[in-house]
Amino acid sequence: MSGRPGSTPDEGPYRYGDHAHVLDQSCRSSFRHGMAADGEGMTQPSHGGNVYKVARDRRVPVERIVDFSASINPLGTPATGLRAIRSALKQVMHYPDPDCWQLRQVLARQCGIDPEMILVGNGSTELIHLLPLTLAIESALIVGPTFEEYARALIGTGSSVQYIHARREERFRPPIKNILRQLSAKETRFDAVFLCNPNNPTGQVMTRASVCELAEALDRRQAWLIVDEAFIDYCQAHSVVSMLSTYPRMLVLRSLTKFYAMPGLRIGYLAGASKVMDRLKDRQPPWSVNSLAQAASCAMLLDDSYVTRSRTFMENERVRFVQALRSLSGIRVFPSAANFVLMELPVWTSVGEVTDRLASKRLLVRDCSLLPGLNRQMIRVAIRTRKENRRLIAALGICVKKKK
Repeated sequence: MSGRPGSTPDEGPYRYGDHAHVLDQSCRSSFRHGMAADGEGMTQPSHGGNVYKVARDRRVPVERIVDFSASINPLGTPATGLRAIRSALKQVMHYPDPDCWQLRQVLARQCGIDPEMILVGNGSTELIHLLPLTLAIESALIVGPTFEEYARALIGTGSSVQYIHARREERFRPPIKNILRQLSAKETRFDAVFLCNPNNPTGQVMTRASVCELAEALDRRQAWLIVDEAFIDYCQAHSVVSMLSTYPRMLVLRSLTKFYAMPGLRIGYLAGASKVMDRLKDRQPPWSVNSLAQAASCAMLLDDSYVTRSRTFMENERVRFVQALRSLSGIRVFPSAANFVLMELPVWTSVGEVTDRLASKRLLVRDCSLLPGLNRQMIRVAIRTRKENRRLIAALGICVKKKK
């Protein structure tokens, strides 16, 4: 990360899908293929952001690795959050507030909902894993290709999982019509639908109106809609969190660690009907969210200047970054509303070779080649500072150049 925390990044110029809409009946197998073994018979999602392992393998300090695999705000942690952490250090002699009372007041004002409709967790991943048992989800539909943690949480509790994938040929546009058609089929019955919006890793966003249409359809069927808005800060107009009172069976997940650049502290929240939040709270481990994370979040959420600068920077830099990527030979870049882009490498390269060559230059990207619904040429890259983005473009250009 270049520049001081919260500063503006550097300025300057610079076939798969024939069956993509078909439900994946072999979900468990596909899911496992996209995972890494943890040594105890279970599998772990191959998430990005493991700079520590790369640093050990490459025998370099973590600080020398530029991590494009984790989609974190390149402006860095807001100074307001860092000051709040320093001020809260004296609180570590006490247990943290198990109710996250003050933070829920701040979140409620921002979301326009009652504080009792909010449950704060140790990152949104903790909350994802609370959902299947609490909501008695036996059968779920996941809108893919997407974040693997939903399937892991569901399969781990014995739920049946099926996918409906957006299509590469349609630039991974959210398949709302196909979802509604599948829900209306007599032979299918789902207890819940999981939707990431904007979607990770494709970056595509479903409109607010379409999400509400989906919520209405599921409400009629007495099924749940779980909307993961981890990256919604970059396209806030499409958020449905203010609509929760209208749709009692809709739940909205949010992450505070990505937009505010503090994944090391782990904090996120779930919003929905207060009775549902109470049931989830009963299953949550006590003192789940530490005092420093709570204090930093309260301060950062009120930092309007940081929010404005972050959105302005990303809107401008995303255009420049995508244009530069599309100028490289054979690379296909898909539209994105988030702070990352999905791209398809040319057929004369392999993802493994490209990611290894980039890693040798201390550039870490996200290999998506085994993610269900994508093909073996896919990678995802975060949008970072102007200087770092230029460095990746230059290195990637060498990697994909055709050999004579």
